[in-house]
Amino acid sequence: MKAKLNLIVLLLLLCSCTNNTFSGYVYDYDSEQPIINVQIDSNGNKTETDSTGYFILKVRPNKMCKIVLRKEGYSSKKVERKPDSLGLFSKTNLKDVKIYLFEKNSDFSE
Repeated sequence: MKAKLNLIVLLLLLCSCTNNTFSGYVYDYDSEQPIINVQIDSNGNKTETDSTGYFILKVRPNKMCKIVLRKEGYSSKKVERKPDSLGLFSKTNLKDVKIYLFEKNSDFSE
């Protein structure tokens, strides 16, 4: 019985470790309006924002999460998240993050 319980716990841990996703919304800094079709890349996993500026992207557990956002007319932006000591990301660290992009002609662009 104890072996079955250990196996179930192990399977639950493995499932929770492999389902990490980074999600959020991308907005224009000046207008605070969502930006559609922003290209988002993290270690070869790619996606784009939808009409509300929302995106969701699968990320690897146990690895630094490096995400690059690109949109023509805007300065590209890099976002990094580090896993905790167990190699996992907290839900607040990866869920529904608000990211602001600056237009290339903005005073704040790089």
